[in-house]
Amino acid sequence: GVCLVAMDGYLHAAGGHDGFTAVNVVENKWSMQPPMLTRRSRAAAAVLQGHLCVIGGNDGESALSSERYNPLDGTWSACSHMLGPMEAAGCAVYQGHIHDAGGKDELNLKLCSAERLDPCGMRWSPVKCMRSKRMSLAVFSGLLLAVGGHDGVSDLKTIDVYEHETDLLYFGSLKSKHPGGRVAVLRPNKTLI
Repeated sequence: GVCLVAMDGYLHAAGGHDGFTAVNVVENKWSMQPPMLTRRSRAAAAVLQGHLCVIGGNDGESALSSERYNPLDGTWSACSHMLGPMEAAGCAVYQGHIHDAGGKDELNLKLCSAERLDPCGMRWSPVKCMRSKRMSLAVFSGLLLAVGGHDGVSDLKTIDVYEHETDLLYFGSLKSKHPGGRVAVLRPNKTLI
């Protein structure tokens, strides 16, 4: 349950069993970094305004907490608690906010709920729920995508698409089921599902 995030020429690995490490991608050297405030696995992570934010996960039970790392002074600080615990959730920066959605809760129930972190007050607020329970988010062509995954009963071959300007949530289909539901944007015009 480690989460990986690229920031400032380093690939940061947060959570799992070894705390917080980083690899300098130019020199190909790993180094230990200051430990997070809370041990967690299956967390979500994203970079917002030059800080690495690690969200939710599991520290023995599904976590409500989130924290952010300042690479300039090597310190972690707590963010406000999420509205509900989430582990193995999808996470993406969209319209200047971190969006965290789906995953599962402390009862191991799959979630369709979503929240966003406002960087000004570092507070979480609810956003429009997805139509299906998911585990992955990505931003592509100005849209927030929630792709594939598992709803607790079956693997999904659908996609939720959120458009900020209209505050509308669209629903679409994929050619095949994607049980892990992971998605990545490889280039500005290419998405890997």
